[in-house]
Amino acid sequence: MSPRAFELFAGEFLVYAGLERISVTRYIGDGGTDAEGDLIAGQFRLPVGIQIKRYRNNVQRNDIDRFIGALSGRFPQGVFMTTANYGKHALRKASTSIPRILTLTGDQVISIMLDNNLGLKSSHGNAQQLVIDPDYFATFEAQKQLLTRKIHESRQNHTIDSPVNDAEAVSEEKAIELTPEEDLISLNALGYSLSVDPNRVRRWLESGKLEADGYQSSGERGNYYFRRDRIEQIRAELEIEAKPASSEEWRQEFLDFAKSRNLSKSYKPVMVKAVFKLVDRDGKVKMDDLVKEFRDFYVQRAVSGLPVEFSVPLLKDPTTASDRAIMRLIITNPLERFLIKNYFEYYPDEGVLRIAPQLWQELRHYEMTDVLKSADEQIAYYYNRGTPKDE
Repeated sequence: MSPRAFELFAGEFLVYAGLERISVTRYIGDGGTDAEGDLIAGQFRLPVGIQIKRYRNNVQRNDIDRFIGALSGRFPQGVFMTTANYGKHALRKASTSIPRILTLTGDQVISIMLDNNLGLKSSHGNAQQLVIDPDYFATFEAQKQLLTRKIHESRQNHTIDSPVNDAEAVSEEKAIELTPEEDLISLNALGYSLSVDPNRVRRWLESGKLEADGYQSSGERGNYYFRRDRIEQIRAELEIEAKPASSEEWRQEFLDFAKSRNLSKSYKPVMVKAVFKLVDRDGKVKMDDLVKEFRDFYVQRAVSGLPVEFSVPLLKDPTTASDRAIMRLIITNPLERFLIKNYFEYYPDEGVLRIAPQLWQELRHYEMTDVLKSADEQIAYYYNRGTPKDE
């Protein structure tokens, strides 16, 4: 990717990394922040400065030192994101410094992309087999054409193998703020920011209920873009409920969502039942156990001669589906909607799914029992109504 396209990608990725109210700043040189925003931790908003380094080699101590200098007096903490990893001295400095630096490695970036299907597509129509989607990355090259102001890149050092030295950083640093017309996010990122299924956002576009700020075709893909500063305006215009402001609202919103009968597949209540059966005292569930419990539900239906699922090849014979395929099904279908709404957290490196701590602490036993009862009712409702239409 070109340097400019990579910046555009990073601006979108940060939405999926748990940041809101992001504003992107382009620095010429190596001593400033690339973006700033609020890191969401439950009901808390933590203002952070962000540094993004497209490196092959590990981030070193001097990179962290320069970032600390850029944060001082402006942010109480920072997020450092790299496509590589960190040297041990860099990690030690990041974890003990004030402001404290949260570090994101290239492997963690990939994990977040996998969790959200960023840069992936189905292979030859097989939804369970995913391959890299070149068109996704090409969209960021195409998006450059939508910008109303050109920023000269000749002075920017984007050497992948090594950063500029301290002297160059001091002499070259110059902040350039992106205008609202330039700071765009994709349709999927908008859906994530609004806690709304991106398919619903696309339907709003097609019906004329929502208007995009830009459009660009890349390969077979048509890409819609929206100004980042319009997110809250769009929320208000479409009467999308604001995120809960209190723990009571948070708990009630989750309970309403978990009990909703708005089903196009049986996955949601099946997953909810499995999660609440397996959850430990800390609100955690091992993903391997969840996969087994999820599959067992469909195996039992197949053995009993009952309908398993409508028009889903993977579940035609659930006994032959691989654990990997079942896990991918769970992640890309029911779990994704719980992650978008911040009800659940998923840690692929640990193989653990966790009910958001602020939610888990508020749930009462009788409410969990009520959710399980509702899940059984949703399952019965789903299969009794026959082949569903997509909702």
